Amino acid sequence: MFFRRYRALVILGIVLAILIVLLVLFQQIKRDELNNQLTKVELQNVRIGAGISNGVLGTAIFGEINNKGDKIISIAEMNVEFMNEDGEVAKVHKFFPVNKFSFRESLPLKPGQSKEFGFPIDDIVPEDWDGTFTARLTELIFK
Repeated sequence: MFFRRYRALVILGIVLAILIVLLVLFQQIKRDELNNQLTKVELQNVRIGAGISNGVLGTAIFGEINNKGDKIISIAEMNVEFMNEDGEVAKVHKFFPVNKFSFRESLPLKPGQSKEFGFPIDDIVPEDWDGTFTARLTELIFK
């Protein structure tokens, strides 16, 4: 009696549960693939220094990104954590050393290629920044 009365709702609930399980599984597969690809792309020689951006001398973060993987990267996201005097993260900022939407350098990063980057940070760093930072890749989007 109960099943006949609510059969459509029970079937809908089962289908919804199956879809949720599939969604979670696909998200895990994509996350594993991203983590695997992140191990194949390296940030090298990331440093803070003086540089010229748009004709103005200022402080900038420089480095190189190296694609040792087998996929073409159209966007690479790098998080930089600026530390304070207590050794805590004072601010996190996202930079894009590879960005297909960039006006200046929109070329993708092919397997085996490296690319130097530099971003001005004078307007980004927090006031309590002690000069130390960490940088790591957090996201890759492939062509």
